[in-house]
Amino acid sequence: MVWEYSYKTDVGRVRSHNEDAVQIFEDQNMLLMVVADGMGGHASGDVASKMAIEFIKEQFDNGMVICNTDEASIWCRQVFEQVNANILDYAKFYDAGTMGTTMVIAIVTETFMTVANIGDSRAYLFAFDQLRQITKDHTFVRELVEKGQISERAAKIHPQKNVISKALGASSVLEFDFLTLEHYEADSILLCTDGLTGLVEDREILAILKADVDAETKVRQLIEKANAHGGRDNISIALATFKEGSASK
Repeated sequence: MVWEYSYKTDVGRVRSHNEDAVQIFEDQNMLLMVVADGMGGHASGDVASKMAIEFIKEQFDNGMVICNTDEASIWCRQVFEQVNANILDYAKFYDAGTMGTTMVIAIVTETFMTVANIGDSRAYLFAFDQLRQITKDHTFVRELVEKGQISERAAKIHPQKNVISKALGASSVLEFDFLTLEHYEADSILLCTDGLTGLVEDREILAILKADVDAETKVRQLIEKANAHGGRDNISIALATFKEGSASK
């Protein structure tokens, strides 16, 4: 498998402080992508998202090895549980009040891809000229849609559409989602915060991903598009593009 990748975070056009964090790690066996969107005000949100990224970096630097889907799911659970505990401990020790972060992780190998998420940061799969969201948003409004209480159209303009229902650091009782795709086919994998998806429609994201330019250019264009639409939030993107076309596994 041959890929190119790029990741970037941008403060946007309204906020003075960036509470997002993003990184991609690579070794000979896998690509590990992670995006986190911190909450809790300037210092707290920034700390929470960075704690998530730094813990994963420690794991990667210490020679983590994931050979199959079972190991991937076990590793994801351990990471989410430990980061959650670290944030809760930090908030208590420093009397930091409410602080937390969303997080979405993608473990990409030749034979499978495992995605885990909590909150409203998303993972998308781009294949066969189609864009598919493969994570579920953990938001108050998404819960209303799933219960049939409001429509998808109403959800897009709901005044509480940005209120998340799950996050790392929110509770000692942790709930997150994970999904494993085996023998998957993909041209690109996109992870992002709601600073992108809250302002840029999927059709606009798709048009940029379809363009014949490199991953770095696509990431820059996505951020520019979000800022052109108002840039009301921090914007973070991690993008991996398979250089040999659609990768059939």
